[in-house]
Amino acid sequence: MLILWSSAAVKGQQNQPFPPVEKLQLFTDRSLYISGETVQFSVCFLNPDSNQPEISHILYAEIISPDARQLIGGKFTLQDQSSHGSLSIPKYMSSGFYYLRVYTKYMRNLGPSSYSYRCILIINPLRKDVLAGNDSMDIWNKLQPSDHQASFLFKMDQDQFLPRQKVRVQIEAVDQASANMKGLCISVVPEMAASEYPIHLQPEAKSFRQMDFYPETRGLSISGALQDKNSGKILVDKRVNLSIIGEDHDFMVIRTDSQGRYYFSLPAYSGNRDLILTAEKSSNRQANILIDNDFCTIPIQLPSPSLQLGVKERLRVHKMAVNAQIRELFQVDSLADKMTNTASKRAFYGFPSDVIHIDQYIELPSLEEYFNELPTLVKVRKKQGKKYFKLLGSMAEMSIYDPLVMVDWVAIEDADRVLALSPRTIDRIEVVNAPYIKGNITYGGIVSIISKQADFGGIEFPESGIFVNYLFLHEYERPDVPSVLSENTPDARNTLYWEARPVLDANKQLEFNFMTPDTPGLYQIVIKGINRTAGVITDTFFFEVIDNL
Repeated sequence: MLILWSSAAVKGQQNQPFPPVEKLQLFTDRSLYISGETVQFSVCFLNPDSNQPEISHILYAEIISPDARQLIGGKFTLQDQSSHGSLSIPKYMSSGFYYLRVYTKYMRNLGPSSYSYRCILIINPLRKDVLAGNDSMDIWNKLQPSDHQASFLFKMDQDQFLPRQKVRVQIEAVDQASANMKGLCISVVPEMAASEYPIHLQPEAKSFRQMDFYPETRGLSISGALQDKNSGKILVDKRVNLSIIGEDHDFMVIRTDSQGRYYFSLPAYSGNRDLILTAEKSSNRQANILIDNDFCTIPIQLPSPSLQLGVKERLRVHKMAVNAQIRELFQVDSLADKMTNTASKRAFYGFPSDVIHIDQYIELPSLEEYFNELPTLVKVRKKQGKKYFKLLGSMAEMSIYDPLVMVDWVAIEDADRVLALSPRTIDRIEVVNAPYIKGNITYGGIVSIISKQADFGGIEFPESGIFVNYLFLHEYERPDVPSVLSENTPDARNTLYWEARPVLDANKQLEFNFMTPDTPGLYQIVIKGINRTAGVITDTFFFEVIDNL
């Protein structure tokens, strides 16, 4: 049975100070969305010491309700002390105020009040129900920060444009704070779609004495503990095997530490993949594998304003809702836009020493007979009434260490379960007759059995084995910025332009272009960033799209 923990119990070195926990600044392309749309976001570090080396390399992002219930989440890479990504808003959500929040696994040591939050308003035009609020909008006036208004000079050819007209914008920083912004981002969105709803939470302790969550210094990780199922006692120095199923299959193994904990660093895959974890077989114990929840589950209550829209806001929401529905109707999936990775068919151990193709031989009644009757490098032996695999080889390690036995890349330590497989379900058996080191474990060779249907040959897995549908890295969905559209295809974008990492040139300027949409109205160019001394700084410039000049 899979058990998810809301917090881990990884022990750190108590006599050494831990590195400072990161602080993050979060920006989004806008604050008003229609259900089903995509939230674009940008994140940068706020640590005062710019020379501090990067600790975490994975960012966790979630859209949550005010009671911290996750609606969707994703994992993104952190590089050069910044990250950017996107999350698609579920279509089933009720209208109301929600939150986008970001954090690292290392930040979970201080709790959810140390995370970075952004309040967003989501409208679902197809549902009448509204998220219940317990606060009035006056709360935002109390929380309104004293942000520095950046001084930027906006240069445009005009301030009124026709639909589908190219707009050239030049921005120049005219004061020192604006010129030295960090985490700079630019968005072009409808009027009132980028309102600020800041939230300030009372911070928890600035330091901690016990590390419950290790920083992900190399990439994604999965951790947990191994316990005795009957007594609940931790199992120390026991093997835990992890197999990644499907394309680019992989296998990892590690021993539990003095606290019964295990920790795997995972490859940089994307999307959801199936994992199988199994524990070392013990004659007198049945292992129970516990897995830490990869997202934070600690409860927190955030401000929940009641949804109240004025006449002008209702008109803006109506236009954006119509745009969202039009875009959904005319959305066309392009094969050119969908990049697929070619799966590597080679196993993690490279080329095998020998391959037994079952169908090339006369059908035998059992798998054991294929090993013992054919001239193979693997033999089945029996000791004290129990069968085991023995690989033939000249190296001394082959007689010292047990081989790694796998079925469809999953380690199986019970030889009887493997030998119970029907040969008709097996495609081939790959053998490595040399010592193999995986992690901190040495094996006396490898016996890898591959089934015909990739269904593990119908093997009965041990009770301690668990399947996990694990979320790897989130695939970034860039905003659609068309350069040319067919006359029969409407341009109903609600975000006209989004750039998460623009860079000012030597003259403290930057230039960008975008195309106006078909929907007339007032739009705004919003530039945001943060300055070490001035704090969050913003500037806005308005222009209009009209039917005719």
